Amino acid sequence: MDHRLDEAELTRWVETSLRDQTHILAAGYQGKTLEYHDNQQHLVIKVPHGTGLLKYLHTLMLRHEHRVYQQLEGFPASPKCYGMLANTYLILEYIHARPIREQRPEINTDYYSSLLHHIQDMHRRRVAHMDLKKKDNLLVSANQQPRLIDFGASVIYKPGFHPFNHYWFKLARQFDYNAWLKHKYHDDEENISAEDAQYHKRTLLERIAKRLKSTYHTVLNYFR
Repeated sequence: MDHRLDEAELTRWVETSLRDQTHILAAGYQGKTLEYHDNQQHLVIKVPHGTGLLKYLHTLMLRHEHRVYQQLEGFPASPKCYGMLANTYLILEYIHARPIREQRPEINTDYYSSLLHHIQDMHRRRVAHMDLKKKDNLLVSANQQPRLIDFGASVIYKPGFHPFNHYWFKLARQFDYNAWLKHKYHDDEENISAEDAQYHKRTLLERIAKRLKSTYHTVLNYFR
């Protein structure tokens, strides 16, 4: 935890916010995200959802995300991580930026070259995000720079003999590159430049997902 934060006081604030359903920034199936703001700190606090076993599993996911942030210490494109509160809540820096779904930079801007640089830097730090296609996980700052959030699904490369982990990390890296191309070209694969084509390789999982999505829309349109 950040030395400027009173752990007991912040824990009470989280519990009160959950009880009163206040300060909620976002909510999903894994938990809620709270926004904390005082004269010194502007924070995002990720809270696990559910009770019993379900809450325990979601807490484990937040602890995994905490380990990812530890692995990425000093990484400029992600929020600062201030640790786990009560070993249950993940404390992060609040990022002043908008999701790319709300503010998509033009293809000829520096945003996408910066994003590629950050993805490669992240991989050198032995982390692959794996969920960058989700437009809420990729932000655009006020000065048009990329910011990456929500590392809950990320893969950390394990040195040594870990064949499954190494395969999963390789797959996750390709997911990141494909996500970069998806955002840059706005799903227009036919116009990917020769220079960028080296990063494009649709994985088996993505091909299956695309086929299922296409089939779903075909069936849906048939019954309309």
